[in-house]
Amino acid sequence: MGETRDLNHRTVLVTGATSGIGLASATQLAGAGATVIIHGPSRRATAAARVHIASAVPTADLHEAAADLSSQAAVRKLATEVQSRFDRLDVLINNAAAVFDRWSANGDGVELTFAVNHLAPYLLTRLLLPTLARSHEGRVVIVASEAHRTITWDAEALEPSAPYERFEAYARSKLANLLFNAELARRLEDSAVTTNAAHPGTFRSRLFRPRNLGERMVMPVLNLKAATPAVGADTVAWLVSAPELAGLSGGYFFRRRLLEPSAEATDAATARELWTFSAELTGLSDDLGVR
Repeated sequence: MGETRDLNHRTVLVTGATSGIGLASATQLAGAGATVIIHGPSRRATAAARVHIASAVPTADLHEAAADLSSQAAVRKLATEVQSRFDRLDVLINNAAAVFDRWSANGDGVELTFAVNHLAPYLLTRLLLPTLARSHEGRVVIVASEAHRTITWDAEALEPSAPYERFEAYARSKLANLLFNAELARRLEDSAVTTNAAHPGTFRSRLFRPRNLGERMVMPVLNLKAATPAVGADTVAWLVSAPELAGLSGGYFFRRRLLEPSAEATDAATARELWTFSAELTGLSDDLGVR
């Protein structure tokens, strides 16, 4: 872990900032002087996170924004709220993630893990891009995972008739994160906005809750070897602040070092296919529309 540069006069929205990597990232960025918008699923959660961050950084400039990211309508409302409440947005950190034990769909008819972990950041990013483009150095940071290496992209796997396994659903959404990162970077080539992804590493998290005796026995052992969220958040905060990353886009980083994603995650045709599929599901034009 290293120092985070002075982020005074920079406004950062962190989704899923009420626990884990998101909370640790928000705390580090607040400590560097950023104005931090704490997103969480409820006002109660964001208020608790605000108290936590303020206790560590008493001078922090903190704001709250609650939204259920499983709902496209709520994502749209969140984007509108951010644009109306804040004169600027310099960085969007797409961190929020969820895992569901059984197949279920949101109100838009989309499988929930995919909806929260991929479609929500896809939609939120696209809605906020005009605001980010007004920053002299707008940045998008996507929290991905090495889990993406365990799976290939298959839209039919999202259907209710397909076999469902929670880790596969999570891995598929993390692959989608990296495909989105790659295609977004390609489409932002003529823009001042950049996008990069981070693998936070294995850290102590409540994301995967044990479902049986075997998992309840194994997970405490795995957690003993896991890093703290603060360690994983270091790369996320670095992607926000590092001056050497100005103009660099489409990268995937772990512990501040560039990683090569899986071949599937870098396949241009698959990235374009997912982009179009996501645009259709969210009712957006395929064209990015930002310069």
